[in-house]
Amino acid sequence: MKNQRLNRFIRQGGIIAYPTESCFGLGCDPKNRKAIKKIIKIKKRILSKNFILIGSSIKQFNYFLGPLHNSTSKNLFSKWPGPHTWLMPVNNHCPNWLKSNSKIALRISSFSSCKILTNSIDMAITSSSLNLSGKIPLKNYRDVCRFLPKQVKIIKGRIGKSKRPSVIQDFQTKKIIRS
Repeated sequence: MKNQRLNRFIRQGGIIAYPTESCFGLGCDPKNRKAIKKIIKIKKRILSKNFILIGSSIKQFNYFLGPLHNSTSKNLFSKWPGPHTWLMPVNNHCPNWLKSNSKIALRISSFSSCKILTNSIDMAITSSSLNLSGKIPLKNYRDVCRFLPKQVKIIKGRIGKSKRPSVIQDFQTKKIIRS
């Protein structure tokens, strides 16, 4: 079921907190520079650190990627859906604040809360751990409510059982960036 209200909130620069596989995440419309700046301010994060995008389908990443061939898709889906983030080459539409060395970090999660969320709003969102930069991520709803400003919409739910963040791997070189 599509959630038009939440989609509109996010597209207008709103920030959401939501449960992921290992902690609560902060999300926004990745194309909205003001929303990205809000997340950077909340986390007290350095500007040069990039974001991971999560989605429920490859179509939600089309705005950022060049055309994909069948063999490319097959390789992507050898790890998706799941806790695996691929660094992929970008196209000319991809905003500078999302890319590093002409690549963007993308994940299709197998965690039901993330799948339901991104499917219901029919768009990819940023996925950044909910914490002050360099500190331990928040893992329960009550702590999230205490930490966040009132303007952030909190999606209730429990985090998954994963103890670690997703693996990050360069799609072209196959090099593991984070294990």
